[in-house]
Amino acid sequence: MAARTWVRSLEPRRASDHRGRTVLVCCPHSGGWAESFLPWGTHVRDIAGGAGPQGVGLLAVQYPGHGDRGAERPESDVRVMAAAIGAELTALAPAQVLLFGHSFGAMVAYETARQLESAGAPPAALAVSGARAPGDPAAPKGQADLPDDQLWRRVLELGGIDPLVAGEPDLRELLLSGLRADIAAHERYVSAPPADPVSVDIRCYLGADDPMAPKDAGRGWAARTTGRVRTRVFGGGHFHLFESPRGILADLLADRPGERAGTGPGPAARP
Repeated sequence: MAARTWVRSLEPRRASDHRGRTVLVCCPHSGGWAESFLPWGTHVRDIAGGAGPQGVGLLAVQYPGHGDRGAERPESDVRVMAAAIGAELTALAPAQVLLFGHSFGAMVAYETARQLESAGAPPAALAVSGARAPGDPAAPKGQADLPDDQLWRRVLELGGIDPLVAGEPDLRELLLSGLRADIAAHERYVSAPPADPVSVDIRCYLGADDPMAPKDAGRGWAARTTGRVRTRVFGGGHFHLFESPRGILADLLADRPGERAGTGPGPAARP
């Protein structure tokens, strides 16, 4: 199987072939790296098992301009990103794909799900976290045009930067380029006329103290699917998913496809 550029395995043995398994694919926030989700591995293995065909594989997306793709130019179009991610996920068929995205990653995950459905290969589940839906008039705008100092302070306030990194000027300059590109792509996507909704059920996870996506943010996602939307609110702020990930993962993986008799790939396997 051809090497994947966008979708990376986060399993201890870096399994290269996930075909036929259930895989949780995580799309990071603005400025985030695939490795942001490495701490999730222990919880995934505890909840669902990680070895063998019955376990859940943990994968994450690496955006251009981030992590080991730092030398590449960041991509500014969510639809282009989703097409590249979808092509790599299609190669995993007949894997059961559980898509998860946080903040900007929620846009990437949603658009990937939409394109996969259009191609006749829908994901088994879609989960979005810390984000208002595309087309929601209350979605944040204007952040991408903030001066460097103001943008950096804004991200620090949300808790998106390790304090050890925040005080390093060289690292700040390196991170700001990809961060600003992600925020701009996010704002363009949520501001554009929404495309046709997906049909997969959506699970929406929110932080009780998140100023970016407060507790009413789940309502906007109802217009973005013909399926059901289930919203759960957890303690914490915008990055609640890293503060206490186990609640999210327990909810997402508890009734995953394949756990019930008679489920299989495709729409019938939706949780």
